[in-house]
Amino acid sequence: MYGVIIAAHGGYSTGIYSGLKLVCGEIENLKVVDYLENQTYEQLDANLKKAYEECNAYEGVIFIADLLGGIPFSRCALNFGHIENVKVLAGLNFSMLYSAAVIEPSGDMDEDIENILNMGRAGITVYKAN
Repeated sequence: MYGVIIAAHGGYSTGIYSGLKLVCGEIENLKVVDYLENQTYEQLDANLKKAYEECNAYEGVIFIADLLGGIPFSRCALNFGHIENVKVLAGLNFSMLYSAAVIEPSGDMDEDIENILNMGRAGITVYKAN
């Protein structure tokens, strides 16, 4: 099992996790970090570090940020992107998060990450009525 840390602007992390709990119940390996208005980088970094410390006993840690290049993504990449068995993803959506939370590690983290990203992409579509 991977440790999963959601890092996003405003209350998005908390909000998307509340939806995931409706589907899956409490998820022990998932932590939430919200980047709130008026929060300093140091405060965000401390919250990310705490979440990482709670997740680093898992087979690997996956940070999922809402926006490529945004502050949560950038702080995750800067502080944790160099660590072995840590991946920093961007483009958070429900399908991606669900996949990351429930995936059983295959022994190849890069392959598992590609599967998570593919699930996120597959969840983006348009409904076409018959």
